[in-house]
Amino acid sequence: MKICAYVQRKYAKQTYKNECFDTRQFVGLRVIIDSLERAGYTVDWAGIDTVHRYDVVLVSITSDCDWWEYIKERICWQSGDYKVIAGGAGVLHVTPFLSFADYFSLGRGEHSVANLVNGLAGKSADADNSIIESATFSPDNLYYIRQTDAPY
Repeated sequence: MKICAYVQRKYAKQTYKNECFDTRQFVGLRVIIDSLERAGYTVDWAGIDTVHRYDVVLVSITSDCDWWEYIKERICWQSGDYKVIAGGAGVLHVTPFLSFADYFSLGRGEHSVANLVNGLAGKSADADNSIIESATFSPDNLYYIRQTDAPY
């Protein structure tokens, strides 16, 4: 299973003097990547030109403003057999964005995203009500913002 963390063009290295993910606050994405690596997965970085090479694409939406740039790029991605998992502080009301991600992680995702990726890889995975699947989304379902009882 090939997994990548997607870097929007506005956050890409050529836009900054220093590497963007070292200068901006993508702490949540770094935690997700670490949790996946601890679960035995390798996570690469990808941009608009390489995202189609992966099976799972992690998208960090740090605020509601990130949606618009992400969508602008997402509609230009090459076709691929990838599953997009969007998470971050900007992921709350998903209804307008259902066609732009396959899964949405609500709240603290360090356990739920690894569990979801295990399921996508054909391994045992538990159902998690903090993960919204676009294909089965219903406003009548109860979804929860995942919390944690300890710092990561």
